[in-house]
Formats: sequence, C-alpha cells, structure tokens
Amino acid sequence: MITFDKLHNKYFGFHDGVNFKNNVVCLLKKNAKEKPDRVALQWVDPTYKGDWDKNVIVENIPHKSINFKQFYEAIRRTASGLKKAGVKHGDCVILFLPMSLYLYQAMSAIMMIGARAVFLDSWARRDQLGVSAKVVEPTAMISFEMAFQLCATVPELNEIPIKIVAGPHTGAYTATLEEIAKSEPLEEIEAVEGEETALVTFTTGSSGVPKGADRTHCFLVAQHLALDECIPYESGDIDVPAFPIFSLNNIAAGVNTVVPITDIGRPNEKDPVMIVSQIKTCGITCATLSPSMIVNIAKFCDDNKITMPKIKRVITGGAPISNDTLALFRKAVPNAEVWVLYGSTEVEPIAHIEAKDILFPKHGGKAGVEGVNVGHFAEGLEYKLLKINKNPINLVNDTWDGLTVGKDEVGELAVAGLHVCKAYYNNTDAVAKTKIIESNGKVWHRTGDLARIDEHKNVWLVGRVHNAIARNGELLFPVKVEILLKKHPDVKQSAYVGIPDEKLGEKAYALVMLVENPKETKEEILSKLAEILKQENVPYDKLDVTPLVPMDPRHHSKVEYDVLRAAVLKEEEENKCACCEECSYTSEGLAEEEKPCCHGEKGDGDSCEDSFKSFLKIGLVVLIAYFLIKMLFGGGKDDK
Repeated sequence: MITFDKLHNKYFGFHDGVNFKNNVVCLLKKNAKEKPDRVALQWVDPTYKGDWDKNVIVENIPHKSINFKQFYEAIRRTASGLKKAGVKHGDCVILFLPMSLYLYQAMSAIMMIGARAVFLDSWARRDQLGVSAKVVEPTAMISFEMAFQLCATVPELNEIPIKIVAGPHTGAYTATLEEIAKSEPLEEIEAVEGEETALVTFTTGSSGVPKGADRTHCFLVAQHLALDECIPYESGDIDVPAFPIFSLNNIAAGVNTVVPITDIGRPNEKDPVMIVSQIKTCGITCATLSPSMIVNIAKFCDDNKITMPKIKRVITGGAPISNDTLALFRKAVPNAEVWVLYGSTEVEPIAHIEAKDILFPKHGGKAGVEGVNVGHFAEGLEYKLLKINKNPINLVNDTWDGLTVGKDEVGELAVAGLHVCKAYYNNTDAVAKTKIIESNGKVWHRTGDLARIDEHKNVWLVGRVHNAIARNGELLFPVKVEILLKKHPDVKQSAYVGIPDEKLGEKAYALVMLVENPKETKEEILSKLAEILKQENVPYDKLDVTPLVPMDPRHHSKVEYDVLRAAVLKEEEENKCACCEECSYTSEGLAEEEKPCCHGEKGDGDSCEDSFKSFLKIGLVVLIAYFLIKMLFGGGKDDK
C-alpha cells in the first residue's frame, strides 16, 4: 500500500520543507541520466500529408523523435528562457498548446522553475475562460498565434503581461518559444515544498462555473506511483496515449510515448484508419484510448479484418463501455490485456478491471444489469459510500454517523489517499461542495458517482448523483439502462434521463440515437428495446428515438443530460403550442380567461389531451344514463 510513511523523505515530492527533490521534474532528470538514449517522444513529421480517403492502412508514416537526454536538455533551456522572459517561482503560466513536444517541453520547464502550468478548459465559453483567468491571475501565456487572436476579446487573457508564441506568427509578442528554447541551459531545479502547486487543470461542470484542480508536486508523484502500481510498463514498451495525463505519466516513467496522429478533441470518421496506421508504423505495444475511440477502432478492424498482434495492453476509461464493444475490440488485439480504468481529474486511478473479468466474471454478477463493474480499488485508497446528499458535508467531531449507507446499498463514492487531489485552486466553494475534511487534515473527495460494493470488493457504478431519476418515490439510475439500450446493433447512443413531472417528480425517458443506416425500422427497434427493458423490469414513461444524444465535447463518452433534458422540454413545449394552434377554433369568441390553455397555466384550462379524456368520460356517462333510462322507463324488446 502506498503510504506517506513509506514515501516520506525517500521519494521525490515527499521531503520535509523546501527541497529541490520535491520538484516532480527530478523524475525527468533521473530518466535523462539512466536512460539517455531511449526515445522519449515520437510525433508525425509535420510535412506528412496522408491521403486517408481510401481508408487504407499505411505502415510507413514518417515520424520525428527525441530521446530522454535531448528532452531534458530542451526543458533546461526552455526553463532558462522563461526566467529571462520574467516568469518567476509561484507564477501561473497558461498553456494553450496541442499534444506535442512543445506542450510537454514547456509544461516541464514551467514546473522546473517552480512556476505553475495552467490548462484552461478548451471547451469552455469565452466568458468562462475569463473567469478561470481571474482565478489564477496568470503572469504569462504560451500558445500559438490563433489562440492569442481568439483570446483578444477576453480582457483577463488579453491583459496577460508576458506572451510567448509558438510556431508561425505575424504579431508582436514578448518572445517566441523557439527563441526561448535556445537559451543557455538552467543548471539547478528549483526547490519547492511538496504541497506547492505544479499544475492547475480546469474543467467546466454542468453548473457552468470552471474549477481548477490543484495538482501539487507531491500529488503528481503519488499519482505516478499509483498508476505504475495499476499498469506497470516494461522496458521497450511504446505507448500511444489519448489522455495527456498518461503522456505525463509515461514521461515520468521513462516510456517511449507516441503523440496521436489524430486531433483527439475533434474526432472524425478517418480517425480509426489513422490511429491503426500509426500503431502499425511505430510498433505500438501499449495504447490508452477513450471509449469512443475503442468503439470506432473495434468496428473498423472488424469490418476490414484487421488485427494488431503487437499490442500487449490497452487501457480505456472515462465512461461506460458495453460488453459487446469490449468483446469486438479484443478480437482486434488478440494478444493484449484490455484494462478498464475508473478515475477522474481529481483521483486517477480509483479502480481497475481487466475486460475478460467483465465479460467472463468469476463470481457471477450481471454486467450491464447491476451497473458497470470497474473492479477493485487502486492501491492506497480508502473509501466510503455516502447517503445521497447534494449539499456540502461538514463532520461534527469527526463522526460519520448517519452519513454512510448500509451493506449492499447504493451511495455516493468518497475516497481518500495520497493521489487524491485535496483542493481546487483559489476556489473554496468548490472545495466545500466536493471535499470532506477531517480534523487531522485527511481529505475525502466526493466523486459524485453512485456505486455499491459487492461481496468480492468489486466496485459497481450505477450513475451520477445529479443524474439519478427521482420517480414516484424511487431512485432510478442511468448506467444500467443505457447499456441495455445499446444492446441493439442499430443504436449508436442511448440515454435514460429524468424529465420534471408534477405527479411523479420526474418521468423516466429512455431515448436512443440510431446509427446512420439502421437495418431495422424505428418501430422494430423500439419494439425489441421495449422487450429488453420489460425483461429487466426497467420502468420508463417514454421510449423513443431522438436525433441526437449530446455527448461531452472533451472525450465524447459521457451523455450531457442537462443539454438533452432542455432539448426534450423544448420539443414538448413546441408540440403543445402546435396543439394549441390546431384547436384554437374552439375558443374563438370566448373571453381570454375562458379559453382553454394547452399549458394548463391559465385558470382551470385543460390540455388538449386532458380535454379529450374528459370528452370520453362525459360520453360514457351519457351512454350509461341512456341505457338506465331505457331500462327503467320502457324501451324493452316488446315495445312497438
């Protein structure tokens, strides 16, 4: 188990007071000394223009590379140049660069001088970018010219004093990254405290308020050790990671890292052939891919009868992934272990499980029916399951009485450990909402995920606290249902979402987005899905096809429930208005307050549906009265 006692004064990041050995860049210096000739980074030659329209695999894509000795030298020179440009210990430096040598070189150089690398949410609105900038009060920004131009309308970014441009440009800047990287190399790594901020990574939640995870030097080292415990690399491994955090971990671990050929943030239909081509070109042995990438690569390889036998291990995570997809993907990588990693910005990893244990469970458990099995907790984590509570939690006398659920019950997962992010940068409100702090300083992070722990210590995820559907006094969870809906081959995406309702609290809508050319009709698909939901006793108030299930723009793996809910409500409102127009002739000549209203907002007016039901009731009463009168007052069969 990774504990502070084991690491204190024995490992980088865990030394007392201010010490250069606390600086995470010491790991890179160590690699430069011990593995100087090993390739650190590879990337596609910028001059290469591939023709991917034919969907044909290319096994000789030209790449450039840099070894660990050269990489550390570039970091030292860039660090020296940043100091000359005016960046100091403790300054915040915003980085707006794609996954590239420049990104990792600049980020490492910033940390080497004790400054703080800041990553804004590239999918945030411009006003949200301004809010993030206010939080960190940046001294410098490093980016390409287009980003500077886009930020010109955001005062908080435009007023940053030190602007360093990378690549071609026409404007005036403090310096260029290319010039800075030619400075005399810096000799010493800056001494820091272990709990000093090294990185700030912003995400924008459903509330729209950005929050920056405060990643300290100590935290980054602990995270590196936790990942290494879960997914250790071997000498000679070559990895292509879709997530920047894994690239950072690779660099610290001394692993040959290939920068993906595709634009991870903007997926397109050519991505599978491009990634598979790069895997074959570079002899990739390990890959870290998002669930959406797994889905597309699995289908591409199956359609084209392609396998990747050199791959030994694949890691995926970030969103639920169906058993059918895992099974199909395993065919494409016949010699690989496929691991599903569960984690978050604040805690990575939380748990992990191999795909074969999901597909062929040793101890039973119906994956996709009970939720998603994400395996056992990572080394060094403690956990608690909390009763659902959307408010901040403050412990009284360090007691948890009344806050946690019983055995086998579903609750919000909270975790504590060395690789748990303790704070958000200059954001006490976010800390209050997501952290529980004991009197001894131990910090518990509330994940927002609903889970249960089975008798074999497996973690089963069933949904998110804010996405649970409160229907008729019962809580319903999306994950299980969405996996069931995806069992139909014509379903591309699915969502089980709560829609506000006066009687039930929330109605449960099961919505599916179909593939481009479905093999079955809409009616056939919905009929089969209804049967699946019936077999699993899933309650729902509406099962229908929707033109779009919106997914998160970052990884394209999580349903954006708030966006979907708003779209559903808007459509229903428009349908009601259309209904009002159709029956408007019935209210002509009436006073405004006498007119029936489809929205049920004026007086006692009913909706058209309610009016029709009332009409049927009245008709039935009249019919019964007619027959009673006939029986009582004559009208028998002998009447003439």
